[in-house]
Amino acid sequence: MPAFAIQRDAATAEFLDGTKRGEFLIVKDTRTGEMLSPQFDVSVDPQRYVRVPAAGTGTVVSWSVVHQRGGGRLPVGIVELDEGPWWWTSFLDADVNADLFGVRVTVAYEVLGDGDTAEAIPYFRVQ
Repeated sequence: MPAFAIQRDAATAEFLDGTKRGEFLIVKDTRTGEMLSPQFDVSVDPQRYVRVPAAGTGTVVSWSVVHQRGGGRLPVGIVELDEGPWWWTSFLDADVNADLFGVRVTVAYEVLGDGDTAEAIPYFRVQ
């Protein structure tokens, strides 16, 4: 299970609708072309800021290992998406003893829940 849960609300609905379709949405500034993080509030100027699918690939820029109850360990960290924004994530299939700095990763989704209330939670896999 991804280490960082996401709660659906008005601010996350569009992003989570994208993950259900297999799209990792980021925000594009239509004036400058700059790509912004998924958390950017597009409501400040909906004509200027729009959500667009990212490539879903990036590079690990920082990482650590979370020690869980029961002795489990989970690599977590920050990915710089190829478009530029950073995303905090878990690396479910990564070797906890590996040096992940600079490693290429690809987005994957874990579906949590059932039926209409299920959410596709993004995480990144080591390539």
